[in-house]
Amino acid sequence: MNLPDRRSLTALAYQVGPGRYYQPAYRFIANDIAVERGAVLDVGTGPGWLAIHLAAGRAEVDAVGIDTCPHMLRFAEANKAGRLNVTFHRMDATKIVYPDRTFDVAVAVQSAHHWADAAGVFAEVYRVLAEGGRFYVYEADPDADVPAEWIARRGGFPPDLLIKRQWARFGMDAARWSALRAVAEASPFGPDVGDETHGFCRRLVCTR
Repeated sequence: MNLPDRRSLTALAYQVGPGRYYQPAYRFIANDIAVERGAVLDVGTGPGWLAIHLAAGRAEVDAVGIDTCPHMLRFAEANKAGRLNVTFHRMDATKIVYPDRTFDVAVAVQSAHHWADAAGVFAEVYRVLAEGGRFYVYEADPDADVPAEWIARRGGFPPDLLIKRQWARFGMDAARWSALRAVAEASPFGPDVGDETHGFCRRLVCTR
């Protein structure tokens, strides 16, 4: 009998858990970025929801999601439900197979804590962004409050305690966030990196 591997189980757990109850958060982020036309890159797309929300109702937006996990990408393909302006590819963010200046905006939500080579990601995203393009990097703040409107709950689930535990495990504390910002400032984006708060996330805004 072939048992599912760990990455397959992790992808399934995200699809039926956070991928469901973070739907409002994905929408808030997509609406705040407010791309109306052009090409958008979702770095570490997971099950694809941010790319889907970025492209939803925007016929002049082409959203591309990349991830290294084939199991996540299978869920992403199913979740896009035939949308023609959303595509997904298995791709390393340090080796993006697109020409220079392809994208107008790039976004990474809850993927930076996985990056083994953050400097390589910033450099490669800079390369594929058009002049004036922005790279938004979001990570959950373990010390943030849980904004009720950012979470879809069923019968009180998930409770705030569970969400905060997830942020402690998969978000970035102040020290890790400061280190990530230092990498961004030392990258081709240069020192003028915005450091903001949006919902329960810290956010870097890097402009090419």
